[in-house]
Amino acid sequence: MTPEPYIVELDPDTKTTLKIYLFENVRNAEVIRNNIIQGVWKCSAIKPELIIDPFQVAVAANKAVLSEKHNTMVTRTVFSEILYNLSITKNITQSLTRFGIEKDTNLLLCFLVTESLDTSTEILSQIEGECTSISDLKKFTSMKNLNNQYKLNTLEKNAELTDIIVSRMVTKSFVTH
Repeated sequence: MTPEPYIVELDPDTKTTLKIYLFENVRNAEVIRNNIIQGVWKCSAIKPELIIDPFQVAVAANKAVLSEKHNTMVTRTVFSEILYNLSITKNITQSLTRFGIEKDTNLLLCFLVTESLDTSTEILSQIEGECTSISDLKKFTSMKNLNNQYKLNTLEKNAELTDIIVSRMVTKSFVTH
């Protein structure tokens, strides 16, 4: 039995739901990456080491679907826009490289589901790895990489990190971190 995904409704105007699955020990990461880059698969694959809470991904996905709806996307697809929105840099290449998978054996798969489209079942059947509970996400998070990526200082490490990280993500357009 596959663990339940993290599911959240995004902005009501978009009529979109986000589904997130966590995988470990993935053996076909290169195939997954190529299928996403070539547009064969309609999803995002994210390095879980840079995610402290699924809410972080939900905020990035919500911003991405709203950007798509208003034709204000910075990247070419709504799925790459999710990766871009996770980052605090305005550099698209850096964002996609830092948050997208390369040869990682652990990954978060994100699907944007609408009434007319849900490709998750078809894609999940092609993942060669173990789907694990999203509640295990923190065991994959690298605090060192998270601190480097989001430029956290020692005072912030005792605060609610999810709030700090999300604040930095959503303010990148008008604040230099």
